[in-house]
Amino acid sequence: MKKIKLWSWIIVLIIIPAGLNAQGGKSVSLNECIKIALKNNTQIVSAKSNFMIHKANLRSAWGNFLPQISANAQYRKRSEELIMFRYQDLISSKDSYYYDINVSQPIFSGFRNYANLKKGQLNREMYEYYLVNTEQMIQLEVKSKYYDVIKNKELLEIAQETLKAGEEELERIETMQRVGSVSKAEVFQQKVRVGENRLSLIQAESALTTAKTELNHTLGIDVDTDLQLQEEELNYNKIDFNFDELVEVAFTNRVDYLAVKNKLNSAKYDIMVSRSGYYPQMNLSANYNWFDVNFPQNQRDLNEFDSYSFSVNMSFNIFNQLQTSSNVSVAKATKIAVDAELEQTKRQVKLDVKQAILNLEMAEENINVTNENLVAAEEDYRLAKERYAIGAGTLLEQITSEISLTKAKANRIEALYNYKYNLAALELAVGKLEVID
Repeated sequence: MKKIKLWSWIIVLIIIPAGLNAQGGKSVSLNECIKIALKNNTQIVSAKSNFMIHKANLRSAWGNFLPQISANAQYRKRSEELIMFRYQDLISSKDSYYYDINVSQPIFSGFRNYANLKKGQLNREMYEYYLVNTEQMIQLEVKSKYYDVIKNKELLEIAQETLKAGEEELERIETMQRVGSVSKAEVFQQKVRVGENRLSLIQAESALTTAKTELNHTLGIDVDTDLQLQEEELNYNKIDFNFDELVEVAFTNRVDYLAVKNKLNSAKYDIMVSRSGYYPQMNLSANYNWFDVNFPQNQRDLNEFDSYSFSVNMSFNIFNQLQTSSNVSVAKATKIAVDAELEQTKRQVKLDVKQAILNLEMAEENINVTNENLVAAEEDYRLAKERYAIGAGTLLEQITSEISLTKAKANRIEALYNYKYNLAALELAVGKLEVID
């Protein structure tokens, strides 16, 4: 029986790691990668924590409008006798019992509580904007790294195809050299070309490994995890842009801009908080207490020795060493600084939109040019290969056209994925990059 249990544990220890490793090679989509990053990325964790802090601060601001209630109970043992009347009898005791309940309700705080509540609402919303902005930035970064992996995978395939074609061509040239159709110099020329193709393949493999590592790092998972990414459709449709319209959309949707607007409104309420020192403070208080030298035995004992009171308290600051005036000046200066920050954010939004449009327009042009270059390079390579086969061209011409074709293929892939990234960057610039739940 012990042997069976031992073998069972061995099998479990073998199967579980194998299952975990198998998960590493599963196929994941772009949206799945974004979800992983939003769950694991440390910037998201920090932004969520800041949001929760200000959410709790808002709850505290609401609490300022509620009464404060406290209760105290006390038993005291004295070294000397306490003498007091109890039911018209004069008695003495070293023991005494006491309890009280106090209630304090703010009535007027010089608008401090109201201003703190509005500030709390604005700050909670502001940090929610910051959280969404962080999620959007992480989403764009994931898209960039995801596209880099797929792009480098396709570039690796081009390098493999180029190397394979070069090796086949080398075999053909070597065969022709053995029968005297070509010179030995042409064999060495092709060998050099094959060697260069091998170097290109090594570089492509390294670039793919680096891209995968960077993607895993962005996702917040182990850098050695082998994720098999699902291919993305490289659709390209020309889009017409209107700068002024996109800027208006950005001012409506950009969460970083909306956050600074909230920050400005919060600074205005800071001034109101500072000015509360110029107003009187009022609150309503109530107290109930009981005291006796004996522990209460019945309701009569409670009713006989208890008391209660109500009061309305008002305090007014006459002079507090210019603290209120100083606080108001600081709050006003802070508002001026936030005004400048908002203006700078407006300029930054316009710059981001303009730059995103220019980058996307350049990406569109690159696609058109690379498409034309690819068609021309394919035809040039075909003709050069035919000329060399019939002896009308040189091997150098064929090699040159092959290099041009390989570069044209790579440039087209680069252009297509740059377009996809710049399209996502434009969506972020106008605040329309939707966060994946």
